[in-house]
Amino acid sequence: MKRLFLLMLLLPVVLSLSAQQIPQRVFSEKVGEDILVGAGDRSALEQDPYGRWFSQEYDAYHPDRQILEKIDCPYLHEMEVTVVLGTWCPDSRREVPRFFKVADAMGFPGDHIRVIFVDLHKKAPGIDTDSLRIERVPTFIFTLYGKEAGRIIEVPRGSFEKEMQRICQTVSEKEFMGEGEE
Repeated sequence: MKRLFLLMLLLPVVLSLSAQQIPQRVFSEKVGEDILVGAGDRSALEQDPYGRWFSQEYDAYHPDRQILEKIDCPYLHEMEVTVVLGTWCPDSRREVPRFFKVADAMGFPGDHIRVIFVDLHKKAPGIDTDSLRIERVPTFIFTLYGKEAGRIIEVPRGSFEKEMQRICQTVSEKEFMGEGEE
């Protein structure tokens, strides 16, 4: 009876851990340090040694409030973002925390952000990165109802706030729901 009770207590913990995607840590001789590869989420970036540069850049970035207030994104909670980055890449180390700062300020649902960690060849085990057409990292792919709505490659033009405002403005439900197609 005690075993059954213990099992019932531990089952939710085990199930939640198995649902998380945890990237692999591998040593890169070319970089001279461990890098992350595979599917994961923001929490991997918040752990050391990556958490040092993530939190430093996240805390230092101050989104433009005037632009954020002007962003009208009626499909914000339907959108998904795939973030492809290299923990070895200086642009990823700078831009990914900035993206998360803006996403947080906008109220973007964290569970709608998929993170893919790639190696220096922009590959990740078990993930077809070729289909994502990744040329440079970081790349942020915004999708709505399974269709690409926009992407930010390497460095945003202007700022993430401006880029996300542009992407939100170009999205129309009619276009993405398949209506109006002939």
